[in-house]
Amino acid sequence: MKIKTLIIDDDPHWQLLIRKLVESTPFLECIGVFGSAMDAYAQLHEADLLICDIELPDMKGVEFIQNLRQPPLVIFITSHANYALDCFEVAPVDFLLKGFTPQRFLKSIERVRERFKDERSIPVMEPYFFVRDGMNYAQIRYREVLYMKSQDNTLHIVTPDRVYSPTLTIPKMEEQLKGDIFIRVHRSYLVNRLAIVSITKDDLILTNGERVSIGEQYRAMLYRKHIEKNIVSRNG
Repeated sequence: MKIKTLIIDDDPHWQLLIRKLVESTPFLECIGVFGSAMDAYAQLHEADLLICDIELPDMKGVEFIQNLRQPPLVIFITSHANYALDCFEVAPVDFLLKGFTPQRFLKSIERVRERFKDERSIPVMEPYFFVRDGMNYAQIRYREVLYMKSQDNTLHIVTPDRVYSPTLTIPKMEEQLKGDIFIRVHRSYLVNRLAIVSITKDDLILTNGERVSIGEQYRAMLYRKHIEKNIVSRNG
């Protein structure tokens, strides 16, 4: 498996040089070259490795990485050695001073291979949360939840087997949930995106056959986040 690599550098000379090094390394695949952090942002989720200049036109590379929830492995490059201490705050794989040799680049990539191999060997914990259930705490896996319905100060968490009803609001639950498995489709409903079978003009139809209303103010966001980028066929 090749390590998908994204390059961010605003200097065309270094863009070309780094791209050639990446493309000449058999186990790396260059998936994009960008001149700024924000230009690269949309494709970042595809990358296993980011080779990033520290000095960028829109923000420093270190600041960019600090603001990512799940950054890829990172090699920082720069013309200024005094940035080395700053960049290690975000635990990069390596720090390369511009003017580095191909041999020094390969040394960095070997470190990437080791980190990549180690991270792939660690089992990924399936996301879950706890709710109070009588005198106990019930552990609920994200994938078990079909939807959540807010009613006054109670949140009804619906699974195929039962309904949990802790004293909780949707905004509080949204603060606790990780990732984008759940999507708000109505002021009273939070739905597991994997439980959606089809979408009509006014409703979502779920795997258990239930219908959930789509709130007017959430319709555009539902289309943008859940439908638009995943359409593989259109009529007309």
